Amino acid sequence: MLLGVLTALAVLGGIALVVALFMQRGRDGIDLSLGGLTRVYLYLASLAGVIVFTIGLAGVLSYVLAAAFGLDVVYGGPRPQIQPAQPFPVCAPGTPCPPFTPPPIQPFPDDRVRQQGDDLVRGLTFLVFGGLFFGAHWWARRALAVTSERATPLYRAYLILGTVIFGIATIALLPMGIYQALSFAIVPATQFTFRSGAGDALSGGLAALPIWLTFLWLVQRTLRTTSTTQPAVA
Repeated sequence: MLLGVLTALAVLGGIALVVALFMQRGRDGIDLSLGGLTRVYLYLASLAGVIVFTIGLAGVLSYVLAAAFGLDVVYGGPRPQIQPAQPFPVCAPGTPCPPFTPPPIQPFPDDRVRQQGDDLVRGLTFLVFGGLFFGAHWWARRALAVTSERATPLYRAYLILGTVIFGIATIALLPMGIYQALSFAIVPATQFTFRSGAGDALSGGLAALPIWLTFLWLVQRTLRTTSTTQPAVA
């Protein structure tokens, strides 16, 4: 769920960012030189690294929440245990049949345990890869910067785009995840009713929340820096 939301928002936001910068070309907008286009790529790749990191964080949170509150809350449940039909013994006519004793019921392995392990492996993989990908492009951005990074319109557009993407993801996923978790804990379930878990929405919203707050803090810091460097108007 988080992957779909972030991917859709990133694609739409990236297109809108490029279009807006092209429209401002010549007015402190996009630079079509090789260096300028390289910086555009570095910012978009940095944002992609943050998105991959967030998806990995959501996977790790799903594992932690399932370990803390149970598999049912995160992955839904209970899962029905369907046993195969046991044939009755066939006796010859006129011959008494011995009492039939059904074999013991063998419990099926819970596939939610495998899903929890998959979330942990996927989460750690995405966390490491996203962190390395973002770190490499962040270092390249700093190496190519000729002026203060905070003063460039590309950096400000990058901050606004990240704030919008993760802000929408947080407000779309976190309330739904909290509602599903509270519903699972408070509302009693009827017999033989399967209820979907809150894992996707809850872990995705919790993962997007700190990233959104970080982008929002960077926007506020950039605004304060810009306001102090601009001369006062008489």
